[in-house]
Amino acid sequence: MRLVFIIVLATIALTGCNKNPANVNSNGNANANANIAQNFKPPEALKPVDAPNPDYKPCNLYFPLVPGSTAKYVVTYSSGIVGDLTVVTDAADEGGRKVFTQTSQMVDRSGGMQIVQKITRKFVCDGERVVILSEKTDSNITGQLSSADFEYRENSLAMTDPKSLLTTGSTWTHAFRPTYQTPGTPPARSDKPTVIVFEVLGPGEVTTEIGTFKAVSVSRKIDENLTVDYYVPGLGLVQRQSKEGTHWQLKEYSGLKPQ
Repeated sequence: MRLVFIIVLATIALTGCNKNPANVNSNGNANANANIAQNFKPPEALKPVDAPNPDYKPCNLYFPLVPGSTAKYVVTYSSGIVGDLTVVTDAADEGGRKVFTQTSQMVDRSGGMQIVQKITRKFVCDGERVVILSEKTDSNITGQLSSADFEYRENSLAMTDPKSLLTTGSTWTHAFRPTYQTPGTPPARSDKPTVIVFEVLGPGEVTTEIGTFKAVSVSRKIDENLTVDYYVPGLGLVQRQSKEGTHWQLKEYSGLKPQ
C-alpha cells in the first residue's frame, strides 16, 4: 500500500508524501541501496521532438503547452532527497485534434538510487482551458518497479481559463481512477476515483533563483494532502510547496517566455 501511495502522490504533484522514501537507509538496507546505485543506468536526458517556434501562442499562458519547450526543476523532498525534474512538451494531431504530450523525468541526485520516474500526460485545449486526457507513470523507487495508468473523467481540467484564474476563490475539480501494476502481479484498479480540488488563492510575487515574477497561487487538495502552486504567465508552474515539506522550484527553461 505504501508503494501505491508513493505512485499516486508522485504522479499528481511529486509532493513526496511518501512516508519518507529515504528511510530504507535507516532500516539497514544500505548494502541493497549500494547495489542499486552500482547497477543503475541513468536514463537518457529528455529532449522535445521539435525545436520551439518563437511565435507560437499557447491557449493558456498560465499552463503554456508550447511544443518544443523544456522546463527543469529542482525537487527537494521532505525526506531530504533532492531530485532533478525535466519536463518537455510535444504536439501531434490525433483523431482530428491537436494533442499535447508532456513528458516528465525525475531522477534523484544520488544517481537514481532512490527515485526514478517517467510520467507521460496528454492534454487538449478547450478554448483557453486545458483538459487532461490521460496519464501514465513508470517508477523505480528504491529498486521497486511499478507503473500506474490514470483514467480521467471526461472534461477534467488541468487548468481553468485565465479570467477564472485571476479571480480569488475560484474553484474547479478533476478526478481519475488509477490502475497500478508491479512486475509479476495482476493490475489493481482503484474502487473509487481520486478527486483533486483546486482553489485560486490570489495574485502575488514569487522569487526563485532565476528571478522574481508576478504569479497566481493555486491550492490543490487531495483529502488532507495540500499543495500550493505558483503560476507565472508564459512560464507556467515556477514553484510548488506541499504541506508536508516537499518543494519544487524552476531552475531553467527554454522555448517559454515570461509575460
